[in-house]
Amino acid sequence: MQILLCLSIALFAGLMLSRLAKVLKLPAVTAYLVAGILVGPYLLGSFGVKGLGFISMEDIESYGIICDVALGFIAFSIGNEFRLAQLKQIGK
Repeated sequence: MQILLCLSIALFAGLMLSRLAKVLKLPAVTAYLVAGILVGPYLLGSFGVKGLGFISMEDIESYGIICDVALGFIAFSIGNEFRLAQLKQIGK
């Protein structure tokens, strides 16, 4: 039950911050990184409340496959932000 609560809080934080990033015209990847910091062991997890955030690095490491899939989605999202026309313009 605690695992599902932690993951649902992380997903909800990422979704809400990505919508905020869209309003601010920032890439969604920025919002995902900020959500990870908020839910991680150094902010919400530092309160030590089980289920509120990831309490320790061991908690995060136990979700290894989920972290790998999330990083894959983030990498795909970063690739989606690049446009060939923008790269040509920057190159000039």
